[in-house]
Amino acid sequence: MIKYVITILAGLAGGLAIGASITAFFVVLGVTAQIVKWSKKNEYLIFYQISMVLGALLSCLVYFFDFTLKYLNFLTIPLGILAGIFVGTVTSALTETLDIISATVNKLGIAKWVYLIVMTLLIGKIAGSLLFFLVPGFH
Repeated sequence: MIKYVITILAGLAGGLAIGASITAFFVVLGVTAQIVKWSKKNEYLIFYQISMVLGALLSCLVYFFDFTLKYLNFLTIPLGILAGIFVGTVTSALTETLDIISATVNKLGIAKWVYLIVMTLLIGKIAGSLLFFLVPGFH
């Protein structure tokens, strides 16, 4: 019995630590502020914040309860599109906040090769996704 209690407490502590660190990461980098700046809708700030918290909570619940879409296959594509929009938005906000690509280009003096760097990243991402999803036993 004590083993189960310790396992539950360790899981909760790990989840709280990860959730707090991701929240701090978003706050410090100003991801929500960047999203508000892009949309030019300051009145929806609370909606953006609540959406981010609910999305994190929902993903934790799906992870912990091993939720599957066995009988809800029709939701797979819309949920995939929404997840892609979320990841793209957060990635764009992080990139703009940190100015990673422009800082790298200026530091290394490779301005004429930026398009190759971006294309390499895109092709690698596509190839990795195709391997993961299409090759049986790869994941």
